[in-house]
Amino acid sequence: MTGPIITRRLQDLKWQAWPEDQVAERGKIMWKTLLDDAPQGANMVMGVARLRKGETLESHRHAEPEIYFTLSGRGTVTVEGVEHAIEAGTMVFIPGNARHQIVNADDEELQFLYAFAAEEFRKIVYRF
Repeated sequence: MTGPIITRRLQDLKWQAWPEDQVAERGKIMWKTLLDDAPQGANMVMGVARLRKGETLESHRHAEPEIYFTLSGRGTVTVEGVEHAIEAGTMVFIPGNARHQIVNADDEELQFLYAFAAEEFRKIVYRF
């Protein structure tokens, strides 16, 4: 074995959000990061995000590729101007530096897993 086994429970973490003065630019979204800054170089960031009806993570880009995997709800992921309808069980791979956005226009809360091949979430530079 080359590294530690890491176990975390989603229910034990607190929801995080952008500071209130950044919501207009970045969107209203909440997230819980399950894997971040892991000991002995896990080099992965993973968590769960949620959007309620009408909420969005506004169009942005970052150097790191990202994966969204829809856990519940329905919405739209737009990558470089192309819309992709998503629902539970849908995976979207987003290449590094691709402009992307996710929107929940449905009544049900949209939850999705996000993952980056990166050392720490705080090192990912979001460009809105």
